[in-house]
Amino acid sequence: MKMACTTLAFPGRPLEGILELLAANGYEGIDFRGLGDEMEVWRLDEFTSGADRTAEKIAAAGLKVSAFSSGAVMFDSNPDRRKKHLAEVGEYGRLCRRFGAPIIRVFGGELGDTPLDQAMDQAADTLKRMAEKAGKDVTVAVETHDDWTATAPLADVVAKAGVPNVGVLWDLHHPFRVGGETPAESYANLGAVTVAVHVKSSRTTPDGKHEYCMPEEGDVPLAEMISLLKGGGYDGYLTLEWEKKWHPELPDAEVALPAYAEFLKKLL
Repeated sequence: MKMACTTLAFPGRPLEGILELLAANGYEGIDFRGLGDEMEVWRLDEFTSGADRTAEKIAAAGLKVSAFSSGAVMFDSNPDRRKKHLAEVGEYGRLCRRFGAPIIRVFGGELGDTPLDQAMDQAADTLKRMAEKAGKDVTVAVETHDDWTATAPLADVVAKAGVPNVGVLWDLHHPFRVGGETPAESYANLGAVTVAVHVKSSRTTPDGKHEYCMPEEGDVPLAEMISLLKGGGYDGYLTLEWEKKWHPELPDAEVALPAYAEFLKKLL
């Protein structure tokens, strides 16, 4: 397994500074979830006319693009929005081929008033279409997020899609914290289809909510989860998702990156 980090950890920081900090702390991959003020990086000059220069900078830092994290969702009851999600996956498929990235992350989406069984059928069909848009050498990974933190239904959707380049991004935090699943339950459902992993920890606050924190300060059983992945032969990236962009109160990347790197290296 290798270590990566999403760009959510670096709001407002230029690419050169991001690459420098990742390399200095032993990370091997960068997962693009926005850059600067733009969340859809395929729109940026750095990924269009300047793509060659961007690739050179990443390679010079000794890093690889581990994934492009899209905002597309696999279930959306609105047909016009579904077309936009498919188009977005197509744009990221282009970037994956240019930068050699193996994964496009998509969200599950919100069910709204749609019954789960009906949503699962539509989601599976959308995943098939997304897989076609991504291209056969790129895997569409659905994150355990939104209304899809329960791992059994998500695994069923992937099975229904029935194509080799669709899998799951197991966000180690959400099924445990939001869904109340044990690591063993989540792994039993997702182990065979996990193609990417997000790492972060949190602790419960006195009012019953949670706040993200350094790995040793939280109670998400990351060590048990990573042990299950290791024992099952997972050899992809462990990607730190430090959501500084959404939670500005969190410590800066200069604090979080070395702490999580040290924690993960001990486990690996």
